[in-house]
Amino acid sequence: MLLKFINSNRLSLIVFITLLPVLYWVPSFITVGPVQTMQDPGVPLGKLITQFNSNFRLLASICALLFLLGNSYLLIQMNTNYIFIPVRTQLPALFYLLLSTGITQLHQLTPALVSSTFLILMFYRIFSAYKTEGVSMNFLDAGLLVSVASLVYFPSIIFFFFLLASISLLRPFIWREWVFALIGLLIPYLFLLSAVYIWDLSVADLVLQISASFNGLNFTYKLSQIINWAIVLLFIIAGSYFIATYFDSMKIHARKFFLVFWVFFLFGLVVFLTFFKSGTGMVYFVSIPLAYLFSFYFVKCKANWINEIVFAMLLLLWIWQRI
Repeated sequence: MLLKFINSNRLSLIVFITLLPVLYWVPSFITVGPVQTMQDPGVPLGKLITQFNSNFRLLASICALLFLLGNSYLLIQMNTNYIFIPVRTQLPALFYLLLSTGITQLHQLTPALVSSTFLILMFYRIFSAYKTEGVSMNFLDAGLLVSVASLVYFPSIIFFFFLLASISLLRPFIWREWVFALIGLLIPYLFLLSAVYIWDLSVADLVLQISASFNGLNFTYKLSQIINWAIVLLFIIAGSYFIATYFDSMKIHARKFFLVFWVFFLFGLVVFLTFFKSGTGMVYFVSIPLAYLFSFYFVKCKANWINEIVFAMLLLLWIWQRI
């Protein structure tokens, strides 16, 4: 019954998906404890977000929730535009919200959350270049989006290498597209260095501040969160095997897009494992490909009692994290 409901496109499902994170977020609106986030994210736009979050706690929390809802809508539209999951479905929004809101310590406006929005927009530019004849300028835009994302949350700079990997997966080798991506990455930093020069600031100090982006606070994870992500890890393995069984029957563009998502997930996982203190915000990034992986599974799986229990377990674990 649950599977039948979540696989529908009824208005009641849309209302359900929207209300779930709102109700989940309500206790965070009234939290008066200290903000647990990096005090010095090191990059200019990240500092502004952190200061805003510290000075306007309630408003920043509302903005964070709006960012999450906006990101979930972008994920639905991405599949609508490029159809790599072979049906119109609201499931990417549902799973994105279940995965990204479970760590309640991040229920605030963080640089990582804002940065992840720019990377979702990057996927739009990458995928729209897939069937472009000749040289595509989309990778200039994609490089710009990665660069701006890194000026908000510097660890996301690693996704520039993901961008290069996605070019090699989706496009024939055209050296100018690789150059466009690099130019896009450099433009915002050239503006930043120009501002440093005009205001007679120290470049060495800027570099030291940026390196501070990899310093963070040690989060204390609840037992429910540890168990939830252990179950998620098992489901990632099972879901990856499941999608592999459908790989040969999928359309070529869908195969390539899911490969791109898989590479994106691996880059996010590497950042989290390498820079554990600053990498907690990677939950917003890895939730993007996982939302599509889980959605594909529940769209294509049999509506039997086993899968009903699996989905109910994911939902109950998410609720347990809030308690």
